[in-house]
Amino acid sequence: MSLVERRVWRLAVPLREPFITATGVVTQRELFLLTLEEDGACGIGEAAPLPEHDGSDPRQALEALTTQRGRRPPAARACEEIARLDLEARREGRTLCRLGSDAVPVNVTLAAGPPAEVAEHARRAVEAGFSTFKLKVGLPDDSERVAAVRHAVGSWPALRVDANGRWSVEQAVAAIRALERFDLELVEQPCATLEELREVRSRVSVAIAADESICDAADVERAAALEACDAVCIKLQRAGGIGPARAAIERARERGLEPYLASMLEGPWGIAAALQLASEQQLRLACGLATLSLLDGPVTELLGAPEAGVLAVPDGPGLGVPCDPGTLARLGAEVLAVTELGRRGRRSGRSR
Repeated sequence: MSLVERRVWRLAVPLREPFITATGVVTQRELFLLTLEEDGACGIGEAAPLPEHDGSDPRQALEALTTQRGRRPPAARACEEIARLDLEARREGRTLCRLGSDAVPVNVTLAAGPPAEVAEHARRAVEAGFSTFKLKVGLPDDSERVAAVRHAVGSWPALRVDANGRWSVEQAVAAIRALERFDLELVEQPCATLEELREVRSRVSVAIAADESICDAADVERAAALEACDAVCIKLQRAGGIGPARAAIERARERGLEPYLASMLEGPWGIAAALQLASEQQLRLACGLATLSLLDGPVTELLGAPEAGVLAVPDGPGLGVPCDPGTLARLGAEVLAVTELGRRGRRSGRSR
């Protein structure tokens, strides 16, 4: 019986500049990678917990990946699932998902920085061909920042705002009414809970999208039953992988909600998986997957950059992104644990 070598890696990646939202400031991404090697084939998965965004605990994800015991948070489950699917797909010379298109429309994500600086980022993105923008809000200077961005991009691109759940119902209603003159496509997660989103949605005319309050298909079902939103933002890291995210997308469509995918400032492996699923599902709303450029260093070179507002889908084999130990070492990734397993997952060798 062949053995599978399982390696857990840590990769620290700085951001090009601090990423400011209503929930805090992110300056570095700590990514955990899982590689599975068998008979010369390799698969890779990525866990990208983001405590500044959703309170997730990177230590829990790392413990689950290295010990394969205890609580398995969604990011660890996503990492395990994608690594396994990637290994199988690379062995068979195919992609993880059945691709429906070779590119996916993506939005530009704009941090909540000084209005003039954010507007300049938006202006350059318009020149690069982007047609959808998502702007972080939830801070005192929201009106100035949204006005500056709308002025910079002109009247035609779609403009979304994202409060990351930081408003109360009354704050959200007042803010959305003040900002709707800027022709918003949608407001993402204005409040923390689905019940609050339902109240806000009943009092404003702008479409409401649920993000942090949606993890899986059960959450989508609940959002639909409450009539809490018009769209749902689904993230592989929060859903627990491609399978659960696919189920959430399908449930959203069944219940008349518009689904789209976004990243959690992931590396190229997590984004590649989401791009393949977005292609398979033929999502209509632009996806928040053009975030690799927010990171710095050679890891950003493993995926192509967006062109004219669309991002090419890696066409395999597997994720279509390198997973060999040499590449990971050159990126600065460090090995945290090595284990040899039997094909059925039974531990049979060494670990460190």
